[in-house]
Amino acid sequence: MIRRTRETYAFINEHPEPSTPEEALAHVLAVYKDEDDTRLMVEATRNIYGDGVATGLTMGDLRALAARLAA
Repeated sequence: MIRRTRETYAFINEHPEPSTPEEALAHVLAVYKDEDDTRLMVEATRNIYGDGVATGLTMGDLRALAARLAA
């Protein structure tokens, strides 16, 4: 059984569970709204192109995708 606190219910009310890919993207953007555009959110590879080099999607990439979907 999951114990829910007031904070949990407040979070759920503010951020309902997404049910579509578009809602999932909006959910990530809302939860991490204060993150810098350079933060890597989805890591695809690491150390393939060089030591410490990671590829994937950053917050900036996710924001750009959301803007394209909204257009």
